[in-house]
Amino acid sequence: IVQTGADTRVGQLMQLVEDHARRRAPLVRLADRLSGWFVAIVLVLAGINAWWWAMSDPGMALEHTVALLIVACPCALALATPLAVAAAIGQAATRGILVKGGEVLEQLAQPGLLLLDKTGTLTEGRMELQSWQGSDEARAAAVALESRSSHVLARAFVAGSAEGPMLSAEDVHETVGGGLSGRVAGRAVLVGSPSFLAEHGVRLDEVGTEAAQGLEQVLAAGRTPVGVALDGSWAGWAGFGDPLRADARASLDALRARGWQIGVLSGDHPRVVAALADPLGLDPAVCRGGMSPEDKLQYVEAAAREQRVVMVGDGVNDAAALAAARVGIAVHGGAEASLAAADAYLTEPGLAGLTRLFAGSRRTLGVIRRNLLLSLGYNTVGVSLAMAGLLHPVAAAILMPLSSLTVVSSSYRARPFPDA
Repeated sequence: IVQTGADTRVGQLMQLVEDHARRRAPLVRLADRLSGWFVAIVLVLAGINAWWWAMSDPGMALEHTVALLIVACPCALALATPLAVAAAIGQAATRGILVKGGEVLEQLAQPGLLLLDKTGTLTEGRMELQSWQGSDEARAAAVALESRSSHVLARAFVAGSAEGPMLSAEDVHETVGGGLSGRVAGRAVLVGSPSFLAEHGVRLDEVGTEAAQGLEQVLAAGRTPVGVALDGSWAGWAGFGDPLRADARASLDALRARGWQIGVLSGDHPRVVAALADPLGLDPAVCRGGMSPEDKLQYVEAAAREQRVVMVGDGVNDAAALAAARVGIAVHGGAEASLAAADAYLTEPGLAGLTRLFAGSRRTLGVIRRNLLLSLGYNTVGVSLAMAGLLHPVAAAILMPLSSLTVVSSSYRARPFPDA
């Protein structure tokens, strides 16, 4: 069956991305909530002030009331959040961190559940073919199929099997997060994860068979297994290795110290993913493998009902989960689908940018709070002076812009994203 557009697996995943993007509630900033109250309070105080001075000194009532209305400045209050956010996003961009909006910074400022993809996120994404069990015929047929895919494992398979002539593959179909099927030299060929082969009727679970023993050897070595089947029968195992990023442990330790819970969601075999627990200092129970794109989406949706969830990934497999999370973060080298779904993008390889993003978000929230306090403090003092009759309207007109200038200076002199 030939499928195109929205009917393809990628098309369906992108539809999930769009659905979740539309469901997201807009950010309700603290400044917006305060502005309505601020205007109402100022009008009430102006009425009280006019009545008080009309009773005690009618000739000064209008002057003091006008001074109060002039000196009360909602501008600084309204500028407190957007200026701090704009300055922070600009600074983040110069540090290789692209953020789509202020809501992202607000969400990342408070700890929650951080879920990471494995390949390309926690690892270098430089998969290497480290072992092969099977015939040369099966290997050549697998290479013919893998040459038609852009997946990182497919590229590694082809790069590690450069010897010999390249066969031609026909009727190639790729299942996202699973594997490839097609025909090579008249034979039906499957290349993919153990679960992908099992779904297509290949028997792998019979104890003592060559297929089961070979899979155990690949997993015991901590390698990612990719199986090959010819005409419905197992024909070989390829074992792939991908080193962890050098900064992965330090970055995750820094995030845990800030109160974040950390888990791993991966399409790789559960035992390969569980092997990450020790070098990363994670609980094996939170390192979940064998997850399809739909599995990742369901896990994120379930977790998001109970707490703030941030998802970090780089592939088409992660796109729907990135969209479903409160904040989705795509890492360097990510697929276009993941970039479209993500709220932030790290342009530099490694996870150091992730820790800078979280730390910068907290600092940005601190700048917003400082701006709000400066604005409220100015208005409290200014309104008090006007009500006490100590402020002339001309002086109030001179003081009024100072509050806005103070907020502008506070926002652009802050360094929420300092040089590394």
